[in-house]
Amino acid sequence: MHYDMLLFHFINNFSGHLLWLDRVMIYIAEYGPAVYGLYLVALWFTGADKRELAENRRKALYAFTAALIGLGVNQIIGFAWFRNRPYINHPAHLLVPVNPDASFPSDHATGSFSIARSLVASQAYGGKGMLGFAFLLAFSRVYVGVHYPTDVIGGMIVGIMSSWLVERYHGLLEKPIILIFSIWAKVEKAIPVLAFERGIRL
Repeated sequence: MHYDMLLFHFINNFSGHLLWLDRVMIYIAEYGPAVYGLYLVALWFTGADKRELAENRRKALYAFTAALIGLGVNQIIGFAWFRNRPYINHPAHLLVPVNPDASFPSDHATGSFSIARSLVASQAYGGKGMLGFAFLLAFSRVYVGVHYPTDVIGGMIVGIMSSWLVERYHGLLEKPIILIFSIWAKVEKAIPVLAFERGIRL
């Protein structure tokens, strides 16, 4: 805890000196998860042919499932051991609105790393870039004062493990995926504008 606090202050004390850097970190810390959401939506509609389109949709569903599992695990951990946000017990440069939920593990880190690791494992286009952005998002959460370093490290571990579980047992998702594809096919018929024969190239 002592080293965790020292590292928190070291990172958080960078804030308040460069206005442009503060703004960048605030945007990443608050809206970073939206990048992953938009990526998965784009991946869902991307494919040079029907086979690639279906494969990309599987990759998107694997990543989304990994995030759901990771965030679910976080809820259990936060309920079993509630850790206060760093600004509750220590002086901090707080750059974003406060959040009363548990500090450990970081949901932002869990969601981003679960999706990014899943994309890398499935060799999705831009997966490594999404992984790099996950590290930046985790750093930004400490920078703006809402997480200890161990919060984001814990979130990273949960995210990676949830992604591994989905990769290891992806066969269990095959029936739900087929059902989702079937439902989506009906949606496309009902809303023709959603039907893409060749998809959209990233």
